[in-house]
Amino acid sequence: MPLAPPPPPLRLATRPALALAIALAAGIGLGRAAPAVDPVVWALLGIAVVTFAMGYVVVTHNRLVSLGPIALAVAVGGTAVALGAARDAAWRATPPDGVQRVAEAAWAADSLGDRAPITIWGTVLDAPEMTWSIRFTADVDSAARGETSGAVRGRVQVSLRVGDAGAVYPVLRPGDRVRLTGRLEPLPRLRNPAQFDYGAYLARQGVGAMLTVESEGDAAFLGPSRRPHTRIANGTRAHIETTLARHVPDADVRALLRALLLADRSGIEAGTLDAFRETGLMHLLAVSGLHVGLVGLALYVLLKPLLGRLGVRRRRLERVRAVVTLAVLAVYVLVAGASVSIVRAFVMVALVIAGRALDRKSDALNALGVAALGILIHRPAALFDVGFQLSFGAVFALVTLTPLLTSTVPERVRYSKAGMFVVGSIVTSVVATIGTAPALLVHFGRLPIGGLVLNVVAIPLTAATLGAGLGCALTAWAPPIAATFGALATVTGQGLLWTTEAGAVVLGEIAYNGFLDSTPALLALLLGIAAMVLWRRPVARRRLALAAAGCLAIGMWSGFAAGDARPRLDAVFFDVGQGDATLLSTPSGRHVLIDAGLRSPYVDEGERTVLPHLERFGIARLDAFVLTHADADHIGGARSVLERVEVGRLVVNGQDGTSDLWADVLRLADSLGVPVQPVGAGDTLLVDTTVRFRVLGPAGPMESPNDASVVLAVEHGTTRWLLTGDAEAAGEAALLARFGERLKADVVKVGHHGSRTSSTPPLVDAAGQPQFAVVSVARRNRYGLPDEEPIARWAATGAAVLHTSTEGAVWLRSDGESIERVDWRRR
Repeated sequence: MPLAPPPPPLRLATRPALALAIALAAGIGLGRAAPAVDPVVWALLGIAVVTFAMGYVVVTHNRLVSLGPIALAVAVGGTAVALGAARDAAWRATPPDGVQRVAEAAWAADSLGDRAPITIWGTVLDAPEMTWSIRFTADVDSAARGETSGAVRGRVQVSLRVGDAGAVYPVLRPGDRVRLTGRLEPLPRLRNPAQFDYGAYLARQGVGAMLTVESEGDAAFLGPSRRPHTRIANGTRAHIETTLARHVPDADVRALLRALLLADRSGIEAGTLDAFRETGLMHLLAVSGLHVGLVGLALYVLLKPLLGRLGVRRRRLERVRAVVTLAVLAVYVLVAGASVSIVRAFVMVALVIAGRALDRKSDALNALGVAALGILIHRPAALFDVGFQLSFGAVFALVTLTPLLTSTVPERVRYSKAGMFVVGSIVTSVVATIGTAPALLVHFGRLPIGGLVLNVVAIPLTAATLGAGLGCALTAWAPPIAATFGALATVTGQGLLWTTEAGAVVLGEIAYNGFLDSTPALLALLLGIAAMVLWRRPVARRRLALAAAGCLAIGMWSGFAAGDARPRLDAVFFDVGQGDATLLSTPSGRHVLIDAGLRSPYVDEGERTVLPHLERFGIARLDAFVLTHADADHIGGARSVLERVEVGRLVVNGQDGTSDLWADVLRLADSLGVPVQPVGAGDTLLVDTTVRFRVLGPAGPMESPNDASVVLAVEHGTTRWLLTGDAEAAGEAALLARFGERLKADVVKVGHHGSRTSSTPPLVDAAGQPQFAVVSVARRNRYGLPDEEPIARWAATGAAVLHTSTEGAVWLRSDGESIERVDWRRR
């Protein structure tokens, strides 16, 4: 059902809901910028603005010329801004009985050695999803730890560990009551500059803590939901899953249909999901307007002849089919998980259908504003979700820019159905790309262009697959018909998958790559889009274009003013758990990676930590990749790095490792044509003329692999850095014997993760008085590291001892004269 396009020229004043939504969003942003302000203060400020504006209206109502309308607008807008700020402050506040406080207390007790598990009682909120564990969100109402118990409020992200033995847990559905026992932890803090901030994501969903359950005996099903709507949604979901399993034989298409119908992507292979991302077709898997529109339109259209045959009069007919359609759509929203995109689509479709039933027109932008108001009042943190930004940005652009671009199409094309279909599909793709560009560049640093062409084929295939899947689910009572729909869904679904995967090969590389970090540049892009939206208002268009140009100029000059062009050496000591990985970036734009962390059955630190950082900061080439020695906690992520990044040379210690992992890394380097450079004490790495890389170790063959670590001394101006790998007492003695006083350093990478076998008193004394001592170590490790003695020695020198286990990644920067710590969380 088409939404009414906005009348030209576009005017915000004619759409009060959209204006209020913008003011509310501004208030939420203001509240986030001033997090210390209490909700009551924001409410009082709102009351003050309203009082002042209304007082002005009362005083000036008899004047011939009055600014009363503007004052009223200020009052309403100020109220919305204050409401947004107060609502956000209230959302972020932790209640006394909040699960966050329980998790913090448990975390503190755990740090002191008290690792007693916690038992919680609560309700499952969403459908469990299977990854390396079974994950779902639970609404907690009570908790117990030891002899202490009480009422608790809040949401918990639950992980049921499956393990190698394949633990079997109860089958859980939304609404089920459960009792769970495990380790309760606060939300994880961001550990590395380029990693996805999972803790912040969970917080935006209202989750306050994480619970890990280790065995099936610690998870108990207490009873199903008693709420009728939850039971209906669960029954509908189970019916769809059973029908698809019975009538859609192809597993890949079945997984695709689960994503399209139920918003469950867990069954789609990782390579296929990557293909959807690379081609810019990921939006097709998000349950949103296409899905809600297809379900709602099909039912809405079919109900008219059916109710007409039953003798229902027109006015009552419109209202009856509106109520029935909206009730079915509400159930579908619950079945699909009630994400931001589907709730937004439901609200907009509901307003259109309600308008038809009441013989009133519905404005698309006003409907968009109503949807935004509802979502942001309910969950103000949604404003910062990439899903919210993409969904509303795309729809806003579609509503405002599609009529503008379509009007430029020649008339001969407009009267051709085939031509208009192709042009319309391209226009839709272009407009949606424009609307989502700011969010994509800020969050992902990639704007796919190939989707502009692929959407012409992919969107009809998606609609056909979705329609056939719905037909299959609705005709399950007639197996031959359901099988026919299942066969059709298989054909169109395979066509969509083939289009996506082939498009990734042919068009996947056609994209703009680069993160939008600069605030002035982001403002310039938003102002440019606004100028396009207001194209039919020449004065506003010119002003916005000039403002965009001004923002770009400010961005360029602010970079120079902040000293971005000054030469500097950056060192990032990644948090890779119980392992090592350090990236050095020189003033001339050269990059040296030293080790790549651990790889295990559950995580590859090269892929999870190192590669995202290189991509995030535009590092496409490593001039040198140093593997200090062959231990798995140093070279585990090397394969991922070698496969994905151009490497100038692989620097090794020249002593043969005995592990299969070490042999695999060397074979891969050879197959990729990466030169392997063995080094020893006295060698120099030529990387950058402004930075000197001297090799201090190994001094020769060593009995211990740790003592054979490549040890580097890095000099930039007058600042010195000592990176000791895992060298232990014998290796350190060799360093002292050969280099002695030349081991003085401003920054020391503490050897062997802070073990007492390293950081011997003679080495610590030789290092002088370093400014920083960095320890790469995991919070929980089976070795009990770091040991107290070496840490005390480094602290006694006056160095700031920084542990990656508590600090996360440590980023240090040298200008050649001094070294400062970079607060990368505020960048």
